[in-house]
Amino acid sequence: MTPASRSPADAFIARFLARVPPDLRASFTASQLTAIQRAFGMRYTMEHAVDLRRHVRLPWARYYLVVLCGRDHRPSEAAHRHSLRLHAVALAALAAGIALIAALSR
Repeated sequence: MTPASRSPADAFIARFLARVPPDLRASFTASQLTAIQRAFGMRYTMEHAVDLRRHVRLPWARYYLVVLCGRDHRPSEAAHRHSLRLHAVALAALAAGIALIAALSR
């Protein structure tokens, strides 16, 4: 199976199994993995046009920055009504995050 043809459920299971100790990986049945994916995998089913995840290591701590952009699947009326406010909040949060990382890295 190529990465392009994998479903979000397959990608979730692969990430889940990568975090499980090797001696336990083989003990899961297909029905158990399906139940785990249904219980915990819903937050991983979104595909994003931009999925940028970076870590910044500083002498006293490690920080992460996540930027996700993708198509808005909400009803268009709600998206239109709140779009300017949401864009302003997103840009302000991004600017604050970048400023915080810059200040902490000095």
